[in-house]
Amino acid sequence: MGGIQVPKRAIAARVLPILAVAAVLALSFVTAGKVPFSGKLVACVGYGYGYGYVASPPTVINVNPNAGPSSGGTTVTITGLGYCSPATAVDFGTTPAASFVINSDTSITAVSPVHAAGTVDVTVTNAQGTSAATALDHFTFAAFTSYFQWFDKASAGFLNDNIHLVNEGSAPANITVTGPGGAQVSVSNLAVGAETYVTFPSGTIGGPVVVNSDQFVLASQRVQYNQSFNEIWSADSFSAAATSYINWYDKASDGFLNDNIHLLNPFNAPSSVSVTVSGIIRTAVVQPQSSTYVNFPQGTIGGPVKIQVTAGANILASQRVQFRSTFNEVWAHDASFAAQTSIINWFDKASTGFLNDNIHLLNPGVTTANVTVSEDGGVVSSTVNVAAGAETYVTFPQGTIGGPVKVVVNSGPNVLSSQRVQYNDSFNEVWSEDPLGFASTFNVINWYDKASAGFVADNIHLFNPGTVSAVVTVDIGGGSTLATVIVPADGETYVTLPQGTIGGPVNITVTSGPGILAAGRTQFNASFNEIWAQPL
Repeated sequence: MGGIQVPKRAIAARVLPILAVAAVLALSFVTAGKVPFSGKLVACVGYGYGYGYVASPPTVINVNPNAGPSSGGTTVTITGLGYCSPATAVDFGTTPAASFVINSDTSITAVSPVHAAGTVDVTVTNAQGTSAATALDHFTFAAFTSYFQWFDKASAGFLNDNIHLVNEGSAPANITVTGPGGAQVSVSNLAVGAETYVTFPSGTIGGPVVVNSDQFVLASQRVQYNQSFNEIWSADSFSAAATSYINWYDKASDGFLNDNIHLLNPFNAPSSVSVTVSGIIRTAVVQPQSSTYVNFPQGTIGGPVKIQVTAGANILASQRVQFRSTFNEVWAHDASFAAQTSIINWFDKASTGFLNDNIHLLNPGVTTANVTVSEDGGVVSSTVNVAAGAETYVTFPQGTIGGPVKVVVNSGPNVLSSQRVQYNDSFNEVWSEDPLGFASTFNVINWYDKASAGFVADNIHLFNPGTVSAVVTVDIGGGSTLATVIVPADGETYVTLPQGTIGGPVNITVTSGPGILAAGRTQFNASFNEIWAQPL
């Protein structure tokens, strides 16, 4: 053991005089803002050291997880030896842990402090000294941290759950993905512009999933549930909100089996949350760096879903829906996403399998909004009033197909809008996007697949909100251009790549003209999914 003897259990009267035990148990002081020392020593009562023991500093041989956000708040387990001496300090680099608890002579639970991005040594100090720095005690404060609500390769039907990663930084990326129970997968030196994915073993379930990186990384979660496919981008703590919304909740309509509202707290203080649907309220306390979910009774239907923090830290919220044997997830949005004009790329109640296509409108304001929803340059349109705090939807006649769909507020406050589509026996929801905030000359989708079993169609839709044409190229992984198209001013088109094409990332580049909105629309078996490209 490197000259350090393993502590032996002994009768307290033999190893520690009774008076010393009493004195230790009575001792209660706070160091560097940590929990009281008396609370940390309870697990060590009864530990002692045999005759001939030479006092030595503690050791650290493992830190798990070994990465977390620079904002702090990550709960880590430190493994080593000599913590019942007792340990009087735990430091991340030169910064004291936000708190720590001694579990045993070989284990400490600590909470990481706020710290600049970078890798540090985690050290433990006792009366004999401080643990020596080694490669085994490293902890990385990530420059970039993002989250997914949940990971599931255990529940019936959840066949695949992959976290796709694209390095859009300026140097090779070192990435750590932490999943349920602290399980970790690391990626080292992912090249700039390159893509990879990680997953966890079959049987893994829980949340949140945390992606930490020293470079800016795009992360998305691609889930196969039975014969359906869903993809969602990760969200960072800057997207957490005190009040956020989801357009609709449904555990009443035929086929809607589960509808859970997931809540994730990316901060270091607890959050008390209320979730309201149709006058029914559910409450939850979300612990720091943790997630939970609420749902409502079978038969509940209506909107909007209002998620409100009543005390504590802002949260990230999402809705995970099981429709028949398919699955869909959508992040909640706060009022800052409400727009005077927003876009949905395509409307389809004509193609085989597209049974329903509804445009939902939510008014987070305090006065009525008058809104016009039009398709394909106004070929068909509908104008409705949306009361303050209320939700409604519009649709177009069977046989309507085309794009874009424009949602325009004529008077009153800006609105949130989303598209809810039933394709065969699958369901998908996607938010609209505001061209003012999201149009870009460079957009990225993590993965393209017209090769794997079940992937029937994968179309890249492009909308040009500008006043002149845009010339757009599409490539995979920075390779040769696979498609070049001209998108007319205020117009929409799409590109698809040859059957057998697979890879990522999909780079969508405007070589001349204004920025565009781009989205991927995927048909997997008899299910449908849409995801917006990330503008960079």
